[in-house]
Amino acid sequence: MLREFLKKRWYFYIFGIISLIVIDLLQLFVPRVISKAINTIQVLDNVNTLNEVKTLVLSILGLAFGMLFGRFWWRYFIMGSSRFFDYSAKKQLFDKVLGLDMHFFDKHRSGDIMAYFTNDVSTVERMLGIGVVQLTDAVFMTSMTIFFMARSTNWKLTLIALIPLPGIILVSLTFGRLIFKRSRRTQDVYMDLSGYTEETMDGIRIIKSFSILPKIEELFEKKAKEHFHATMSLIRVWGVMWPLVHFIGTLSFFLALAVGGPMVIRGTVTLGDYIAFNSYIGMLVWPLTAYGMVMNVIQQGRASLQRLKELNEAKPVVVEPQNPAKVERIESISIKDLWFRYPGTERDVLKGVDFEVKKGQFVGIVGTVGSGKSTLVKLISKLYPVERGKIFINDLDINDLHSQNIRDLISYVPQETFLFSNSVSQNVAFAMEKYDLEEVKKYVQLAAIDDDVEKFPDKYDTVVGQRGVMLSGGQKQRLTIARALMKKADVYIFDDCLSAVDPETEEEIIRTLRTEMKGTTMIIITHRLKVLQNADVIYVFDQGRILEKGTHYELLENEGLYARMFKKQLVLED
Repeated sequence: MLREFLKKRWYFYIFGIISLIVIDLLQLFVPRVISKAINTIQVLDNVNTLNEVKTLVLSILGLAFGMLFGRFWWRYFIMGSSRFFDYSAKKQLFDKVLGLDMHFFDKHRSGDIMAYFTNDVSTVERMLGIGVVQLTDAVFMTSMTIFFMARSTNWKLTLIALIPLPGIILVSLTFGRLIFKRSRRTQDVYMDLSGYTEETMDGIRIIKSFSILPKIEELFEKKAKEHFHATMSLIRVWGVMWPLVHFIGTLSFFLALAVGGPMVIRGTVTLGDYIAFNSYIGMLVWPLTAYGMVMNVIQQGRASLQRLKELNEAKPVVVEPQNPAKVERIESISIKDLWFRYPGTERDVLKGVDFEVKKGQFVGIVGTVGSGKSTLVKLISKLYPVERGKIFINDLDINDLHSQNIRDLISYVPQETFLFSNSVSQNVAFAMEKYDLEEVKKYVQLAAIDDDVEKFPDKYDTVVGQRGVMLSGGQKQRLTIARALMKKADVYIFDDCLSAVDPETEEEIIRTLRTEMKGTTMIIITHRLKVLQNADVIYVFDQGRILEKGTHYELLENEGLYARMFKKQLVLED
């Protein structure tokens, strides 16, 4: 990430550093001009001398204007480039995260990911902005200031005054290692705190409904204290480092006064040169102090770069083929002896599953909780990796097809409903670049939520709130179905996505879909077995295996698990 950025912006940094060096040179000339003016004033005896003083004063103003323009340009080139890094890094990370598969999101919370985009990118931005400025000042100003000091007075006084200053570099290097370790710890703890906060805000309704605010506050306080202690640990290092740096700088002023004062009295050094010399010491303390600041910024930047590198190098577990085959329509889906466990786990979720779907079929999937039903449809959508020779689409191995190709042809509605904080029509037409309101209404009607939408304050322009908070559970589920239908896919997969509506409405929706969308393939996972009475085939899962397969009436005759589940539901309904 950093290498690619510098390839694009290196010349900006060259121009910025040149501008900064020009300013540093102008600053170094100011004490010399002041020194000359003071020495001239001491021997003021004629009009020519007075004119010379005026010229020197105008020279100082000229130098000030030069520094004014120079400061604009180095800020434009260097700070502007660091801001460009902020933009390009966030864009690159965003694209990277979107390209990762579900395994990554199973392991990382949203708040953890946001910490990369905010804290870590900002830290690297500081390193590429103010860090570059401080480093340039530290290197160039140190060497040139020493040269001007020696030239304006004498080497003896310069060497004596410089004795304490290497201690600043030693302090910076020593404390830099501690800063790196503690910065990394602080950023890791911040990510955990950010993740917990985001998770709490997402689940605020559950938290309030369970009335466990004190417990949540206690957990937040624990994580906030952990972040506070990690930050204070870093601050303590800074708190020792900066006073040491300034103390060492003060020793140089002490030595300059102790040794240079008598030189002025004896006439070895003029008063103007001595004042200029002290100005140079003040200038020298800043770049040497900048070593400490640079070390601080660089070490924090290194810690953040390390974390960003880890994210940037994350690889999806679903490997896309280099030369993928292409399918225009899904004619069939077949699964042969599929065994599956989620990446990084040891438990088999699916065990020897054989499954087949043909174009236009209505397929039902039922079974016990945790029996692998949802996992199966996720694998059909290529959300997780599978072995070769297990899943076929149109007799092509799923590993030979690009996941984008598959998902373009499949419309998958998961159990968890998710709506964006947009209007009803924008949520329904989410997958469409352009859409017609009448078309939106058509699919809203198919999902049996048109009457509800007409009662909303702004009808189809009603904003549903974050995650659809303004709607009931059933309304959210039906809107997600309308959104899936508007995609106009070959295969529709509904993963228990009507659990929040009443059985009669669910039956009506499925019956309508079968009537209005003939020729499309539908796979429905449900716990309400009555809605599957007209299914072409039903698969019954239990503990990762398919126990039974057949139509509704065939399975009832078998008097197996399906028949027992159906009879139990009839008793509960009565």
